[in-house]
Amino acid sequence: MSRYFGKLKDYLYGYSNCSTPEPEPTPSENSKKEEAEPIIFDEMENPALIEQMRKHPLRPSSFEALVQPLKMATMVEPLEGFKCDFGIGLSPHLSIQNSITLNQGPGGNYEANFMYVGGQMANAYDYISPSPFLMARVTPGSGKQDIKAIFKGENDMEYRLTANYMPEYQKDGQVMLEVDKSGEDYVAGFKFGIAGELFSYHYTQSLTKNLVAGIDVMSMLKPRSVVLFSYGGKYTFGSTSYYFQHFAPAGIYQFGALIKSTNNITYTTELNYSKMGQENFEFVGGISIRFSRAKMNAQFKSSGVVSAVLTQVINPIIRISLHSEMDLAKGGQKFGIGVAVGQ
Repeated sequence: MSRYFGKLKDYLYGYSNCSTPEPEPTPSENSKKEEAEPIIFDEMENPALIEQMRKHPLRPSSFEALVQPLKMATMVEPLEGFKCDFGIGLSPHLSIQNSITLNQGPGGNYEANFMYVGGQMANAYDYISPSPFLMARVTPGSGKQDIKAIFKGENDMEYRLTANYMPEYQKDGQVMLEVDKSGEDYVAGFKFGIAGELFSYHYTQSLTKNLVAGIDVMSMLKPRSVVLFSYGGKYTFGSTSYYFQHFAPAGIYQFGALIKSTNNITYTTELNYSKMGQENFEFVGGISIRFSRAKMNAQFKSSGVVSAVLTQVINPIIRISLHSEMDLAKGGQKFGIGVAVGQ
């Protein structure tokens, strides 16, 4: 009986194997074995993205996504109350993703995402393979609406059209056209506001195998004419990646390091400086521990906020997450439970 209880424990918790699951070898003609579907917790683990990085090892990220790996490695989603995400597939190409949030106090939120995928998505986080990729998001409570369309052209060209609208801030509604060109060791592109409110150009280049640098020049015409210059870089030394970025529109300077201790343990450190906030400097430290069927992220901020999330994969279509946050300075606490079905 102990053997069966052990198997049940491994299925529910996955603690027997603390290594990142690897896909089984490709089956040969004589002996074909079913490949185990990899468990993916965020888009940085997307096999399509990993395969693209393997094919183009010197191709950097776009300037906007330059520090994204640092931010996502130990990210903790704030959640108070109960949240349920469930997807409904209307056809092989069309699906609806629903999100319902019930706060501990009064109030709640509902959000619907309509997605159309040209071709086929390898998994729920695969936004690289499909073309076209269309998404429309509606939040009835606030009236917020977002639309995104992505088309992939020849010669590694990508075209994106995005639009957002909020009834409370109608003047801030935007329709943006973005075009990116990806080379073997660079990514270049521009962003243009259809109403003529802004134009920006970005360029990211791999200077060496370990060093990446990028710039972004934004010209804003409304509500006042101003030119903003952003810059950043990334340096990789062994299993550690160092990041720096100055994002001029928000007046933020970011310094950080991502350290992969092992295949399933990652540490991050960030130092953020803002010209606009009351607390100009903020330090953030984080850790991520990856089990075979579970993942735990935890962060500590210099403001005294400690947060953590534990995500457990029950089976291929159901996963549960436990969220907690504690403010040591103010003495506040938040707890949340998330359930994702059909993601």
